[in-house]
Amino acid sequence: MTHDTAAGPDAPRDAAPGGVPPTAVTSASFAVPAEAVWQYRLDFANLPEYNPDVTDVERVRDGDGEGGVLGRGARYRFRLADAREAGVGHLVELWTATAVRPTLVAAGMAGTNEAYEEFVVRPVGADACEATLTLWVRLPEGLPDDAVGAAAAGSLEQIRKELRLMKEVLEARAAGAPAGPS
Repeated sequence: MTHDTAAGPDAPRDAAPGGVPPTAVTSASFAVPAEAVWQYRLDFANLPEYNPDVTDVERVRDGDGEGGVLGRGARYRFRLADAREAGVGHLVELWTATAVRPTLVAAGMAGTNEAYEEFVVRPVGADACEATLTLWVRLPEGLPDDAVGAAAAGSLEQIRKELRLMKEVLEARAAGAPAGPS
């Protein structure tokens, strides 16, 4: 099962910090326990496995609380490829804002744009769950509506790909098979 939307009044969650509607929302069902999906998403060192545009991830600060060193306050730096400029990667900083086992990982990001995401996991029995990824991207003021729409569509495409790759990796691991980005 998959559910996704771009920004708009019908988005399932209507606010992030500042009361801004989400840019994109998507969901996927996993044949993996909720705890495994939550732990995987909580460790942002896994980013290159589900986002092939990411390289050089390093945790630069440990977090605390729920999730231990990966929990609230953990900070990461990585390079994000720029499709407009081959071979150029922009430096991005990501931090874990909230971690609630095994249901929520929220993170903020700053680089070429600022963003906030919430990854919500809902158990569906002992060995399955549904995960919803909601993304808010802060775009520069004054962009034309078509540019805002294109950014929302691109954000939706990106988070769909991330969930699909996460699902492939985690389900392959659960089945004992090797997996990699496709």
